[in-house]
Amino acid sequence: MSLLSREQRSRALALMERVIRDGASIAPEYPLCFDERFPGRVLATEEAGRVVSACALLVRDFTCGSRSVRVGLIGSVCTAPEARGRGLASALLRRAEEELAAEGCVLAMLWADDARFYEERGWSPLGSEIDFALEPAHEARLPGSSGLRAAAPDDRGAIHRLYSLHRERVERSPQETAALLAAPGMETLVLQRERDVVAYSCLGRGKDFARTIHEWAGSERDVLALVREHMQRARARGEGGATFLITPSTAKGLHARLRGIGANWSEGVLAMGKLLALEGAGALLADLAGPQAALAIDGGSSVAVRLTGPGGSVELSPEDLLGLLFPARGRRHGIDPVARDTGLALGELPLALFAWGLDSI
Repeated sequence: MSLLSREQRSRALALMERVIRDGASIAPEYPLCFDERFPGRVLATEEAGRVVSACALLVRDFTCGSRSVRVGLIGSVCTAPEARGRGLASALLRRAEEELAAEGCVLAMLWADDARFYEERGWSPLGSEIDFALEPAHEARLPGSSGLRAAAPDDRGAIHRLYSLHRERVERSPQETAALLAAPGMETLVLQRERDVVAYSCLGRGKDFARTIHEWAGSERDVLALVREHMQRARARGEGGATFLITPSTAKGLHARLRGIGANWSEGVLAMGKLLALEGAGALLADLAGPQAALAIDGGSSVAVRLTGPGGSVELSPEDLLGLLFPARGRRHGIDPVARDTGLALGELPLALFAWGLDSI
């Protein structure tokens, strides 16, 4: 693992702010990456004492129901404009992948502005999320509730407990949740009944997630009441247009309620990803495939993995393996043929990998 000095981190952060934010601050939005109390770090390429390319790294354990997957997150990838066209970002990305693999990450994930750049380097879309657009006309069809208010600092413990009830989430500490909730430009609301906070929601986060509720927890009705409160507050501020809600693909009941009021929705991918550890991904697949599955890995061949079941064998590339575990939009196009050819029951696939808005970098 390469560690930067405080001065190097400062220079790398200055480059990120110049390139990504036109000089505006970025660190307060991503404390887990840039606050030394937390585990994130920065990679940088220097020339003559000047940082010319940089990115942020953060290792996270994703909970997918009863399974845990270690994932390396990469963010704020940038190169100085005057140094572009020399492969610096590609080299930095390879370094990031190597370091994350060395820390036990099964895969890497990032949120890309230029998907083609990453696709050309072996990355592909993975995972799924369902996004809803609620227009002002939908507001009256959402349930209301008493006990709605802006979150206060002493609500952060309750918010963390509610967050931890999600079956699909990124593991984080109470201290990490508290730091994330302090991000600038975010409206966090809670619903309190008697002495207990029973639901919360977060809208906006710095420059990202404008008019978007990207993290929430609580019962379906309570979450919708929070959505309505966000919409009412936006209207009171004179803001027009839609309010967006990001949800995991597993939130079926909430989806049904929102479709019932006529909200428009779209199915998107979670992020872009790349497999980092063939053995770790293979072991995860074998576990999900059940006791009848046998897996052989040959890292020296063009076909990396052979999965065998009572009905036969299939050969899988690393890309196939990624597509079985975390296919884009949760599609089973690659899963069902493998189940048919091997005779294995692959009902636990795909894994419902999901990152809430505060977990993106």
